[in-house]
Amino acid sequence: MAVWTISAQEGTPGERVAAELAAAADVPLYDRVGLAELARRSEIELPELDQIEERFCGRYSYLMLMAAGAAAVPDTLSELKLREALPELGRVILGEAARSACVIEARAAFAVLQEHPTAVHVRLRAPFEHRVATYQREHLVDRHRAEKAVKHADHLHHAWVRTLYHLDVDDDSRFTLVLDASRLSPDRIVEILLAAGGSTRTDLESSSVR
Repeated sequence: MAVWTISAQEGTPGERVAAELAAAADVPLYDRVGLAELARRSEIELPELDQIEERFCGRYSYLMLMAAGAAAVPDTLSELKLREALPELGRVILGEAARSACVIEARAAFAVLQEHPTAVHVRLRAPFEHRVATYQREHLVDRHRAEKAVKHADHLHHAWVRTLYHLDVDDDSRFTLVLDASRLSPDRIVEILLAAGGSTRTDLESSSVR
């Protein structure tokens, strides 16, 4: 069975699809929480991820880090070392997850596992207007706040992948499947991903009966 990686734009149902796919395929789900737990079990020292993207991928963070680093500020030197270590940490943790069939919902998983022989790399996207409307509905905010949040999330996603692995998340050639979440329901997306991984709901239900 496959290893699915899911890279989802803000305002698309990436978390829901990942969870439902893992349940349907009866494989582990490695989202941010799952990957942190895997790192703990594997005795891999992983930094706190909640704020790390903002710290390293904010619009001016790199320039400020470099300027402070040139001045030999101790805390900044430590941040720069962590920044350099993150790509390898990602490779180790995601490599451990991908030893067997699973669903990985993480921004840069497709970049780390490009050469994995059974990986199905999935990009979920949708038109900007659709994503803004979805964000408004899910977070109960006005349009201005929704637009700002979606644009900021897009920036962080692009910057994270580019900074760590020097790839463009909008390069469709890096993905097995690129799906428009405004045209497909989450259930239909899960069915497509199961088929891409060599299974269907019917196959899995039949095997569970046996």
